[in-house]
Amino acid sequence: MLRVLRWFAPITPMLILALVVGLQLSNQKWNVIGLAILSPMLAATFAGPRLTAGYGVAAVLAGILLGLHDDLFGRSGGGPTAQVVRLVGVTAGGVMAVLVSRYNIRRETKLQNVTRVAEVAQQTILSPVPSSSGGLRFAVRYESATVEAMIGGDLYEVVDSPWGTRLLIGDVRGKGLDAVRIASRVLSCFRLMSRRTGDLRDLLANLDAEVADASCLDDFVTAVVGQVDGSRLTLANAGHPDPVLVRAGQADLLTVSSRLPPLGLITDGSNVTDTVLRAGDRLLFYTDGITEARAPTTDAFFPLLPAAEAAFAHTSLDEALTDLADRVRDWTRSTLNDDVALLAVEVPGPTRHAGPTRRSDDH
Repeated sequence: MLRVLRWFAPITPMLILALVVGLQLSNQKWNVIGLAILSPMLAATFAGPRLTAGYGVAAVLAGILLGLHDDLFGRSGGGPTAQVVRLVGVTAGGVMAVLVSRYNIRRETKLQNVTRVAEVAQQTILSPVPSSSGGLRFAVRYESATVEAMIGGDLYEVVDSPWGTRLLIGDVRGKGLDAVRIASRVLSCFRLMSRRTGDLRDLLANLDAEVADASCLDDFVTAVVGQVDGSRLTLANAGHPDPVLVRAGQADLLTVSSRLPPLGLITDGSNVTDTVLRAGDRLLFYTDGITEARAPTTDAFFPLLPAAEAAFAHTSLDEALTDLADRVRDWTRSTLNDDVALLAVEVPGPTRHAGPTRRSDDH
């Protein structure tokens, strides 16, 4: 459908102009030459100034030729003055269409440049996560939204600390460079304080203070902060979607006892939840781009838990995330409106042997 529309759009102004000419030639009661202005005006919404100007010139020429054919420069149709006024109107409309086209092109170019800078900045701040650390395995996947959507502030990180392996996944409110800037501040704070702060509550308080300092009053960051120490997983959820625990092929949401407000708005960060992990458990941390993904035809939300169960049937975490990302793309027909960050964690079973440590960079 989109391919048909992309093919049809460039010829629409020509069809409109042909329709106006046909109507003018087929009737003797109405004068519709003024409608030729619709051709360059429509072209201005998608075409460049040159093509728009071409449609404008074609509209004026059509008006002149039709005027000669129907003797509109004579006494019929209001006389020569009326016909000249019609042509001046079409000409003025064509000039306005060219100016609008120039403005649209400049605005789109500026937006593309800003988006490109934001993408580069985002790729810079999102460092690769280790494929294995602290007796755990990791994989990451980043799915960018459609070209029309602005870059988001999704973030993730894995840090080794004296108190265990610490995890972070979050999503900055808003889009563009401001979101990337706040995400950079959060990641820098997490990397630094994870190695200096023993209590996860204190780490959360530092992140909250960093967001409050880096953002405006209406900005915030939803996040899940986790710590794996042996078989114990400690979680704090600051307004973020709950992680998924896949155990023995069954996927369930890993809810916390009390959900905190987003970072930047926390008044009490004392709520953390402990969970005992088992060999073979897999965890999926994600941003809300996947939970808010909808099917274009039915507007139904993406079925995360069934998809996670099917995807994590793969032996490899990388294969599991690739499968899950493909399912999201298929569900939305490749029309994601928000970025999706996926961080998978595995507690190796007794029959699985971790390979050499490398860095996973899949964004």
